[in-house]
Amino acid sequence: MIPIEPLGLEADDAGHSLAITWSDGHTSRHDFSRLRRLCPCAECKGEWGMPGTMTATRELSADQIDLVDLRPVGRYGLTPVLGDGHSTGIYTYNYLRENCECPECATAT
Repeated sequence: MIPIEPLGLEADDAGHSLAITWSDGHTSRHDFSRLRRLCPCAECKGEWGMPGTMTATRELSADQIDLVDLRPVGRYGLTPVLGDGHSTGIYTYNYLRENCECPECATAT
């Protein structure tokens, strides 16, 4: 089986969303605020039975969802750099694909 890989990324700052075009022709969509809530780092998700900061945070500030940069991590993922300086979450490509918010994927779950 040929792995599905990202072919292109497009950040829409005005629309606060990230689009990823995949090698199978699918384009996934990710809202910046949902991406921040999905951050897999220990600070945001929690660790050792302790809740993370995103567990208790109801409202996100503009800085918390302002995408400043996207850094590749090897050949398997991305690290967003956000306006509040947060840059420790590694979002694997599999994780991003599994959390696609496009209408097609939203109805499939």
